[in-house]
Amino acid sequence: MNVKANHRLLIYLLTATTLSAAVRADSLDAAFALLRKAVEDKQVPGGIALVAREGRIVRHEAFGLRDIENQLPFTTNTLCWIASITKPVTVAAAMTLVDAGKIALDDPVEKYLAEFHEQKDTNGAHQVFTIRHLMSHTSGLVPNPPTRRSAWPIGGPLDDAWLVQNLSEIVGTIARSQLRFKPGSKFEYSNSALFVLGRVIEVVSGKPYAVFVKEKILEPLRMTDTLYAPRGSDAKRVAKIYARRDDQRETIFQFNPAVKISNTAPDGGLFSYPAQFVPFLQMFLDNDGRVLSREAVKDMLTPQPHGWGLGWSLQDGLFMHEGSSGTLAWADLKTGVIGIIFLQFRDQNKSDERLRKAFRDAVDSAFEK
Repeated sequence: MNVKANHRLLIYLLTATTLSAAVRADSLDAAFALLRKAVEDKQVPGGIALVAREGRIVRHEAFGLRDIENQLPFTTNTLCWIASITKPVTVAAAMTLVDAGKIALDDPVEKYLAEFHEQKDTNGAHQVFTIRHLMSHTSGLVPNPPTRRSAWPIGGPLDDAWLVQNLSEIVGTIARSQLRFKPGSKFEYSNSALFVLGRVIEVVSGKPYAVFVKEKILEPLRMTDTLYAPRGSDAKRVAKIYARRDDQRETIFQFNPAVKISNTAPDGGLFSYPAQFVPFLQMFLDNDGRVLSREAVKDMLTPQPHGWGLGWSLQDGLFMHEGSSGTLAWADLKTGVIGIIFLQFRDQNKSDERLRKAFRDAVDSAFEK
């Protein structure tokens, strides 16, 4: 093939790729229109949404306000508390220890945390639960750490007293609580389990949980603006979190740069934004063995007894996770599509939940399986 023919072929391929991307972006009009209308109708204050495919961002928009009182708009790099979407990040960090041969999925947790040797269930019997049980919400541990105030809508407010607690102390209170059922016998979503997993990471690695996650997951994936403790200089970038209860709006979290965050919360402590989180989801789609071994990725995406993967909810051919602050992230192994919507809002009547579901369905319908 001569030079001119090569040139024509290159132009054709570039044009075809550009047109293909444009078509895909246009096909997402319905999905993103849902979000704009929700803001216009005051169903939600605002948020950020993103759709990517094959490692490329197809569409990415911010909408509405991150701070209603001061009329500050959401931008695509507004820092959002992503809450429980932190959980698969914690599990992935622990899987690097599995890859290194330092822990095994079916190791008893009490092998690493002696405080669980004496734990009893509600019948007064000692039960052994494993690393796998922690990752798949089948450990029998209490749903929430005893020292966390539990309250609708986010399972315990991010108040100053909670943010300054120590991980080892929190896990100590979990060890003194009773197991609710025989490990492995049923599924019960447990924030406590991820605190225990975070403590295992600390004991085995010899490093603070958040430091280890940063070194093993965030930095290799270049997620350098994904943080457990936003810097004081980033205070204006952190979205407020609102809730609607009995038709009244309330602020349930406002970042306070004066508070030193000690509790990095392995169950839900990360702040991020969608473009930052794409590489984490893409790691599971690519499965290139660079950050996690292929076996580790396979394990995390394999249904365990009672349905979940390790760290991931597996539904409708997707791996996904929601956060109690109004966040959702998912990816489709068949189409290579990634979808992320970060609201910072919860509604007692679940309008936010319906919006996230409608957005996901609209994105899914825009791509052929």
